[in-house]
Amino acid sequence: MTAVTRCVVTAVAVCLAVSQAWGHTFPPQRTVVIQVERCEAAVLVGYRPGTGEPIEAILARVATQPKSQGLATLRAVMAAFAMAPLVVTLDGHALVPTTVRAKVGVEAGGARPIVVLLVTYALPSAGHLEIRSKDPRTTRFSWQDRGSQRVDLANAPAQGEWFDSVASFLLSLAGPPGDSPCVHSSSPPSP
Repeated sequence: MTAVTRCVVTAVAVCLAVSQAWGHTFPPQRTVVIQVERCEAAVLVGYRPGTGEPIEAILARVATQPKSQGLATLRAVMAAFAMAPLVVTLDGHALVPTTVRAKVGVEAGGARPIVVLLVTYALPSAGHLEIRSKDPRTTRFSWQDRGSQRVDLANAPAQGEWFDSVASFLLSLAGPPGDSPCVHSSSPPSP
């Protein structure tokens, strides 16, 4: 093999390797952390869309809006994608968020947008708090009880541990401690 042939073979191998590396795709990632408080659950949802079609669909929806609404649209669309597969229930009844706050950013390296949501749900009574994911392969759960005294710790999964690829996450809750009941004024969710 001549030096020129060797250089051509090396160049072709490098080009093939680079094109295959560019062809890698990554699935969406959804991280859900539940924090049980005295009268509510604070659910922190981090979401990064997958490469390819999911990110293209998000950017296409944002591109159809006026530039002045670009960030607000990106925040709303990303929040919708983040929450779409999740269902939060108490004893089988869907809970409505009392507040929703969203922050948008870009992953390290600037390849994909990310969103972090803080969603709160009123928990006025005892029951079984469940968060289900219709897309368990991309969802991971963790939880904390910050002294609410509501979670049945003997039958709960370990706090602060990650549970990957589970379809639902269940916590048994006692009623709120103390003499005063939980009273919430419902405010409309905001992106």
